[in-house]
Amino acid sequence: MSARVAYLRPFGHQDYKHSIAATSVAPTCLYFSILSNHLRFCTSCAKLSDADNLLPDDLLLETGWNMKTRLLLILLLALGLAGFAQAQDQVTVTVWMHNHAPRVSIDEELVAEFMEENPNINVDYQIVDDFFTALQTAMASGAGPDVFNQFTLFNAQFYAQGMLAPVDPVAMGYQTIEDVYAHYGEGLVGETVLAGDTFNGVLYGLPTELSNYACYTNDDLWMEAGLDPATDFPTTWEGLAEVGEMLTKRDENGTLVQRGYDFNWSANIYMMLHFDPMVTQLGNSMIDEMTYTADINNENVKRVMQYWKDIVDENRGGPQYTVSRNAFNAGELATECTFGNWGTPGMEEAGINYSIHNVPRWDDAVNDLGFATYAFYLQVNANAPREVQEAGWKLIAHLTSQPDRYLNEAALFQPVASYLATDEFANNAIMPVFLDELYRGQYHPRFAGFSEVGDALGRARDRIILGGEDMDAVLQEAEDEVNAVLERAQADIEAAGGA
Repeated sequence: MSARVAYLRPFGHQDYKHSIAATSVAPTCLYFSILSNHLRFCTSCAKLSDADNLLPDDLLLETGWNMKTRLLLILLLALGLAGFAQAQDQVTVTVWMHNHAPRVSIDEELVAEFMEENPNINVDYQIVDDFFTALQTAMASGAGPDVFNQFTLFNAQFYAQGMLAPVDPVAMGYQTIEDVYAHYGEGLVGETVLAGDTFNGVLYGLPTELSNYACYTNDDLWMEAGLDPATDFPTTWEGLAEVGEMLTKRDENGTLVQRGYDFNWSANIYMMLHFDPMVTQLGNSMIDEMTYTADINNENVKRVMQYWKDIVDENRGGPQYTVSRNAFNAGELATECTFGNWGTPGMEEAGINYSIHNVPRWDDAVNDLGFATYAFYLQVNANAPREVQEAGWKLIAHLTSQPDRYLNEAALFQPVASYLATDEFANNAIMPVFLDELYRGQYHPRFAGFSEVGDALGRARDRIILGGEDMDAVLQEAEDEVNAVLERAQADIEAAGGA
């Protein structure tokens, strides 16, 4: 029996087998292979394995019908199944992001590009108001998005409740998870960079924005005080207290008109991002994320609390004044240490002549680290269907493929190793200090109940510093309160079947 060969273009993604009966001839089978992405035909379903052995561009047509009839049949089948395959393959991925206008414009461009390259994947990209509350509520109700950009402060809650899908390296175009880590740096470098979303050795997301802190000096104000920030910026907290007083200005009535240095008092989460790292420089964090226990009423915490208190007591700053970042951009604060690299566009717009320096350490520090590292990670909902998860990871790979654009256009740092090795990055005047702090620093502790713990610590700080209450008594009450919060968080996780 002779065989004839014809060619058809591919039209879908999955395997389909359909037999059609014909009068006086054996059934003919249509087989579409995901591996070859081509239609295959043979005269018996039992011979599908034989059809798979054809050359990728070949379509086996065995004699039995005349060629004209057979080609017409093939065309009808192809047209019919094309619509069926496309309908079956179409996947919609819902993405929730918080609003950051410079990032959103890049996101939208890359999403459109992604959908053009992947016509079977539709991306519903949404900017969500009151993002963190809305996301927590939606995820808890089971109605959350498929992909979302989550703050590391709240990752532990989602992880503990089983809401996060592990990174799928194959869907992202890698061979192994080790390749994903290596994309951000070999060995400990990659592990350090991605530690913010790694739990029990499993990675759950990729960073859209990795941030830490450095100290910015208003160089004009330093020069006016007879100080050169390039040589006079202190390496210790003790030294910053002395220099801060030299940079402080008061009017004839003693009213503060220029602060030399101040902390950021505007949000209680900074108790874990700024205050706690100062404690950790001296020993251990106030929170143990492994045991879910707090140690707050100790000498290291008291020392840091007194340092903050002295700023207020000596009329050098405090929460009653303009928020430190705003004051710096207004030219009213000489030194600010709670900006990331993302702060520079605002400074340049305000006309501030600035330079960047490492965060001070205590003179007797036992841990060489600055303020905490934090990040936003793109993550995938563990409750999304498998095909949606795979499409989500593929999208995430695309959204993290242009770190140069995100840094240059949105001031957001995506620490991809290949980009860090470029001349463009090497010539970036802003990033060296931040990269140094990143490699020497660590992420903040990650635990469920982060906001409640931050609020408890903020209340304790204000009672001591502003209210003048006894430090020992307040810190012990705070420790008891925080341990109760952590205990409840653990109980809630266990009740939800989490880990």
